[in-house]
Amino acid sequence: MAFGLTEGDRIVASPTFFPVPAVVRSAPLGTVERPLPLIIDSDPGLDDALAIGLAIARPELDLLAVTTVGGNADVRHCTENALRLLEVYGRPDIPVAEGAAGPLTGEVVRATAIHGEGGIGRTVLPPSTAAPRPEGAVELIARLLREASLPVAIAPIGPLTNIALLLRLHPGLAERIAHLSIMGGSIGEGNTTISAEFNIYADPEAAEIVFRSGIPMTMMGLDVTHMATLDAAAAARLRATGTASAAIAAELVEFAIERVGQWYGGTTTAIHDAVAVAHLAIEDLVAVARYNVRVDTTDGPARGRTVCEGLAHRMRRQGLEPNADVGIRIERERFEGILVDAFGRLP
Repeated sequence: MAFGLTEGDRIVASPTFFPVPAVVRSAPLGTVERPLPLIIDSDPGLDDALAIGLAIARPELDLLAVTTVGGNADVRHCTENALRLLEVYGRPDIPVAEGAAGPLTGEVVRATAIHGEGGIGRTVLPPSTAAPRPEGAVELIARLLREASLPVAIAPIGPLTNIALLLRLHPGLAERIAHLSIMGGSIGEGNTTISAEFNIYADPEAAEIVFRSGIPMTMMGLDVTHMATLDAAAAARLRATGTASAAIAAELVEFAIERVGQWYGGTTTAIHDAVAVAHLAIEDLVAVARYNVRVDTTDGPARGRTVCEGLAHRMRRQGLEPNADVGIRIERERFEGILVDAFGRLP
């Protein structure tokens, strides 16, 4: 079934003891006639690479820039990966700017155990003809927000350091952000620790700034992104499209499946970041529920946890208001088809 809600539908969030019902999405939606201007803030990254390709391929989205942040790998690798991916995808004209190398405070955390030291496994991409923009990530985002004729959506699919710095340095530009479609967090269990998902754990202080900002946002956490999986057959479907971009995507998926198998014993890999991008182009792919989301910034075992409160009476008792849509369901087979189709459109 599709997630266009009609009267009487009952889709609820899980895992949670008290079910939180799905609601009509608040995120803007790009169309072919009026593409949604979009900035991706990323740490490429296996799944980031597929998310960037998806944004380029979908006619409902107008990708204005890719900014980078340290996360899945060192920020220098992430920047080079972004440049080279855009070259392969046929869009070296899209500007890239390098951002924060590490968190606002605390130790640097990397996910190289999954993504490889360079961030994209064993894949070797041809050099890019472009160079990163000298002003850096935060200033490039600020300039694009000022210059855009319409508010701009941002898909932060890495640690939230750059976005927090943007809000601190340019607080007046918050109103120019149409929506934040964030990949990060979890209603339930984490992946870096039992409490925390990687992107939030990598910079909890930045994440707390962003979730407290009042900007309209959607959190695509592990609860939904772990449903957005590809397997070896999906990688074969990608390769069968015959494009160079799809062959690279297939290679990245196969590497991720291999690493997941080593770590967890599974035969699929979640394409987490592409969910945040797809939501801005496809109206009924992801079901969302309304939550108040706070971030644990203490130094205990819950550091980096996204504390998601969805019960209205508890929010009233605590003086809380919902501040985010949170993804709770996705159609896995449809998601796979969307990715295969997208990479078949790229060079």
